Amino acid sequence: MALLLIELVIMVATIIYGLMKGGALGAGVTAIVALFIMIFIFKLPPSAPPVTAVLIILSIGVASATLQASGGMEYMISVAEKIIRRYPRAITFVAPLVCFLFVFGMGTAMITLSLEPIISETAIKSKVNPKGALVTSVLASNMALLCSPASSSTAYVVTILAAYGISLGTYLSITLPATLISIVLLSLILTFAYKRIPFDESAIAKLSEDQLEVREIATAAKKSTIVFLLCVLAIIVLGLFPSILPTFEVGENTVRIATADLVQMFMYLSVAVNILFFKIKAKDILATSAIGNFLAAALIVLGLGWVGGTIFNAPINQAVLGQSLGQVLAQYPWVIILICSFVAMIIGAQTAVAAIIFPLALTLGISPLFLVVIVQCLNFNFVIPAQPTLLFAVELDHTGKTKVFSFIIPGIIITALAILLSYGITLFI
Repeated sequence: MALLLIELVIMVATIIYGLMKGGALGAGVTAIVALFIMIFIFKLPPSAPPVTAVLIILSIGVASATLQASGGMEYMISVAEKIIRRYPRAITFVAPLVCFLFVFGMGTAMITLSLEPIISETAIKSKVNPKGALVTSVLASNMALLCSPASSSTAYVVTILAAYGISLGTYLSITLPATLISIVLLSLILTFAYKRIPFDESAIAKLSEDQLEVREIATAAKKSTIVFLLCVLAIIVLGLFPSILPTFEVGENTVRIATADLVQMFMYLSVAVNILFFKIKAKDILATSAIGNFLAAALIVLGLGWVGGTIFNAPINQAVLGQSLGQVLAQYPWVIILICSFVAMIIGAQTAVAAIIFPLALTLGISPLFLVVIVQCLNFNFVIPAQPTLLFAVELDHTGKTKVFSFIIPGIIITALAILLSYGITLFI
């Protein structure tokens, strides 16, 4: 047991050091260093690298970069701004749902960073406490990443669970309604909780009198957005209704297209349409920030998935885990919630946490369906205030009501609601 703990400490230490020095990219690279240590010093047999998950993330990254290069991302932001400004008095409900919807469709929380100034300004000008809208919007955006077929974290989790019979349709049928309901409930709670806080109307004077900037949106941007969203919709529909997929006779077996292959095909299809018909240049795609972000995500999945698999799949470690932690989880499976939340609090990156916890949990006999129920624990990154969307929301609240620790209690509430609602949904599946 002592040797396993040493190996885990080395893995976690290298990940944290990599995150501090180079973000997701740094963590992915330093995880490979940990892999070298496990193989050449601790003599653990290497596991297979998570190639399928990496390929999915790369396909999503190229598709998102194409959308960004075409101006489609900016177009979606402009649409979201108009919706938020249209219902100012209901900002605490509207803003989180808009953030969820657009992050769900785009697969990136970058859109939330662009919307937070609009949320804060609209709330203050409407004499609504911006704290509720900002807090819930940040939390909703994080949760949307674990519901979106176009996000790297969802792609990784679904790929891991697919080997255990959990399809994309099953995953979305649980996480999507549970998350949406929990967001609405938190908005309702915070509407009443923060209404009692005196509102400092002098904050209105701090706001710029500038109106919403009128953007010139190219026709290609709108078309590119439609193509991307149609491809995401196709993935969702085919994931929910796999019976409509074509079947193939391979020997004596009848097989369908795997979910992982389906995601890649439609993501690359959206790229192909943009390049062939909308004249989006490849060099512009490769120059976008989305390429770098998703490359870092792919590397962190590769590094952590590889070193984590090497540690947890080693026969000697499996025997130790089965005799210790495995017995505890067999009697009290909910303990994995505490473990996952703690790791997410320290590391912060959803995909990185999933790469560490989910293979371990599955090895120890935790039900794959139970992991779907608790998947929003991967978002327990609001305790240590290091998340860009969280810090930006605090900075934008000119009333001074939103603090770096304002997200902890709402975050715990919305995570607990999502878990309870997800569990309730599984009773009917």
